[in-house]
Amino acid sequence: MHSERPARAEPQVSLGATVGGAVTDLRLADGPHGAFHLGARGDVFLLRKRERDWGVGPFVEVLTEAFDTLETGGGLSLLMPVFSSFPVILSGGAFARRATGLDWEAGVSSTLFFGAMGYNFHSVYEMQNGLFVSGRYGLGDGQQADIVMGVRLDLMLLALPAIFIYEALAH
Repeated sequence: MHSERPARAEPQVSLGATVGGAVTDLRLADGPHGAFHLGARGDVFLLRKRERDWGVGPFVEVLTEAFDTLETGGGLSLLMPVFSSFPVILSGGAFARRATGLDWEAGVSSTLFFGAMGYNFHSVYEMQNGLFVSGRYGLGDGQQADIVMGVRLDLMLLALPAIFIYEALAH
């Protein structure tokens, strides 16, 4: 006789690289500048049992704008299942930033993400790939105000070619 397991809300974890561009220095007199953006972000979503469920959870991130800054922070994200496997994720949090010629400064950030992210019924790891736009506002003397846009590529997606090559050579 077949017995079914009760559905439980397991945490879903994802790690990704963010790549894109930024419009920086929006508050400075010498005007806005374009910059390359590179970062990494990890998310944990709680309270979900399937793709159609809302989720909430913490995130952490580390990033740089044109390799002139180092920013690290975290906060809270809300996952809204707009389409079955394509949610909208709203995030807000705080960060610490160190820029060339400046000491560490605090700031606040918000991010809007839209992309592919289902629900993994077999593991706590869930791939997340899509587009994002983020606003970052510094609270220190650096007067940071940036808009960042780009893509988020799941680290598992980036690792798959290496895993494939390893498996092909090992067998």
